[in-house]
Amino acid sequence: MYRHRRVEFHAKYNLPTHFTALSARPGWQAVAAMAIKSRQLLKPLFKALLIFLVSLPVILLLVILETEPSIPASETLQPAEMARLEQFFLEATPQSPGNPGPHQVRVSAGELDLLARYASQTLGLAPDWRSRLSMADQTLNATFSIPLLQSRLSLYLNLNGTLSEANGHLQLSGLQAGNLPIPNALTAWVLAALRNNIAASESSLGDLYALVDTIEDISISPTAMNVQMNWNPALLDQLGQHAQQLFISAEDRRRIIAYYRQISLQAAAMPADLGAVSLNTFLVPLFRTALENSRAGSDPVAENRTLLQTLAIYVSDEDIAQLVGEEAAGTLEPAKFVEVRLHRRQDLARHLISMAAISASAGAGVADMLSITKEAYDARYRSGFSFSDLAANSAGTLLASYATRDAQTAMLMQERLSMLNDETDYMPEIGNNRDGLSEDDFNALYADRNSPEYQARLNEIEQLIAARPLFQNLP
Repeated sequence: MYRHRRVEFHAKYNLPTHFTALSARPGWQAVAAMAIKSRQLLKPLFKALLIFLVSLPVILLLVILETEPSIPASETLQPAEMARLEQFFLEATPQSPGNPGPHQVRVSAGELDLLARYASQTLGLAPDWRSRLSMADQTLNATFSIPLLQSRLSLYLNLNGTLSEANGHLQLSGLQAGNLPIPNALTAWVLAALRNNIAASESSLGDLYALVDTIEDISISPTAMNVQMNWNPALLDQLGQHAQQLFISAEDRRRIIAYYRQISLQAAAMPADLGAVSLNTFLVPLFRTALENSRAGSDPVAENRTLLQTLAIYVSDEDIAQLVGEEAAGTLEPAKFVEVRLHRRQDLARHLISMAAISASAGAGVADMLSITKEAYDARYRSGFSFSDLAANSAGTLLASYATRDAQTAMLMQERLSMLNDETDYMPEIGNNRDGLSEDDFNALYADRNSPEYQARLNEIEQLIAARPLFQNLP
């Protein structure tokens, strides 16, 4: 009888043998039945919980992501706005930028917005990436709209953050992603962990944090932000070098090393008593090599970009480690320096090739801004404003824009640059420049850089450059 009941119970509930043995005892049948019933009730609950856990990321995305940007698209910076930015950069730079010491920078609310728009356009993020910065009493508000999907269904990550004054620095006091507020404790923990990891590394981001540490005090009002800092030119140079290396791939590094070795061989073969050479002395053979590499299957845009970067380092008599790092530079014999000139002037050669390298690496917008700001700085503090320098900058920027536009144009530029006949093929002789103008003399002649007279002079120079044989009949 007992055995019969045990087998029947086992078959009915499909229980293991050791459990059925207990079920044969008085009272255990009811307990077993309740356990089985509970399991049957919990099964759908577990199923619902599993579905919730699987769906949680989707739910969070629906809360965070939105189908519309929270910021309207900003217009391209107008000439007057660019001039205002140039003036800001000029005033934000110390009179002696090579000397360390205390320095104060004042950024108005309008300038802050212009800086954000300029950075977005320069990095090629506009108009899709949008930003808006505004100031209030002791707070800085930042809003970003980042496109994640743009097809039939557009999805944006809208971020809104508030930075507040705290002991002379800015501290993130509120962050919201879409409709989801992010707890301050979580944000602080993530930022602290990120900073510790970056500080322990040797990346350029570590230098950026070191730059932030030079800030001693920040004060914010609804109209402006004042930053008191210790100007550290060595740190700024190091940051710039690391930033360059950050965007140089391993393949580009290999190209740079190869071009540097070719430059070194060319310089070593020159007579010891040779005082200076034309820029063409290096341009022609280097672009001939670039053309050969491109015909062999290499990327012509990458070849031209790295060639210009390498040649700029040599012409300016700088360390190749800026591009390839100390370890790789240690394997290279330093090239013998030979002065390189353009129209018998070393400064013009440096201006042209440096702007070409900057334009090839960071874009023509950055190169143009640096060019004009540099000349304005010289007019105020150094040798004076020079239209010849500005012309060389413009020629370098135009050369690089064609040399890195696309593969077809890049190879066409390689063919032309490898057969240069004269420096005037790409750089006109600029006469009547009134070079060396002080800021007062410049203002007396042109009022400011938005005046019709100044713009007419710039247009004249740009037309002279565009008419050079190197730039004719390009796609």
